Amino acid sequence: MIEVLGRATINTSLSNACQIEIQDKDGNSYNQPFQEDDFVKLEFTDTNDNKKLAFQGNYFLNIINATTVAPKDFPTEAEKTNGDTVAISEINGDSIKCKLTLLQLKIPASIAVSPELQSLEPSAEIELFKLTFNKAVNGLTEADDNVVYYYHAGTNEIKTSIVFNKKTYVALPVKVTGFNKTTKGTLPRPKFEIANTDSAISALLLLYNPLHAELLRIKTCKKFLDAVNFTSGSNSSADPTAIFEADDKWYVDRVVNENPVTVVFELTGKIDMTNLRLPKRRYRESKVKI
Repeated sequence: MIEVLGRATINTSLSNACQIEIQDKDGNSYNQPFQEDDFVKLEFTDTNDNKKLAFQGNYFLNIINATTVAPKDFPTEAEKTNGDTVAISEINGDSIKCKLTLLQLKIPASIAVSPELQSLEPSAEIELFKLTFNKAVNGLTEADDNVVYYYHAGTNEIKTSIVFNKKTYVALPVKVTGFNKTTKGTLPRPKFEIANTDSAISALLLLYNPLHAELLRIKTCKKFLDAVNFTSGSNSSADPTAIFEADDKWYVDRVVNENPVTVVFELTGKIDMTNLRLPKRRYRESKVKI
């Protein structure tokens, strides 16, 4: 369960009348760990004012920026414990310390996934990865488009390439850890370890600056894969929208380890791309094929 501290500011002139900056215990802001429509419990922690306490409750979240969130549908009036109502105008301009507790992670992005999660004999889970080097961020030349690599870990006895949503994901030994949101007050820092076969990943790092490259994780089930994956050539349950979570995006924060066997990246869930500038790098003339 995620619990984070913050400071809520009430400003009725804004479309999001209550905005919460995520802060540590010393009042320093940091990147918030939530996603759009996460369901949280909002508690005010530094006040006994019943007018303010009346607006505590459970809310879906709207993501404002890297450090700020806002409860959706924040009420214009609320009921105090004695039954009297209080208008938001009575606390307008107030700044209140608070705590947000994640009550429920985002539901599956597709309703087709839910029956599989609840089934006694669910279809095998498939984990796919899309690694994108961005032209504006990762030092690609002006002539380059974004460079994208597709991988899957070869788990669940699938050792060949997988086609999902018409994209081919190459089987490559991949190990991922730390994706679960179980931290308090800090973002998870997952590790993405990938086989460095024939030094292919090392060569890739010579071509592009890996910092802030985007890793999209896609979790689905075997039954939803494209028909081309099956010997019969058909699959009536194929569904490219049947994924566990939409926009499960992570970004390379640093290279933890690089050796002839594997390369390990540490990831972060949120980065502020505003005014991001990375140093220019030298490139080889040939591209690496993985």
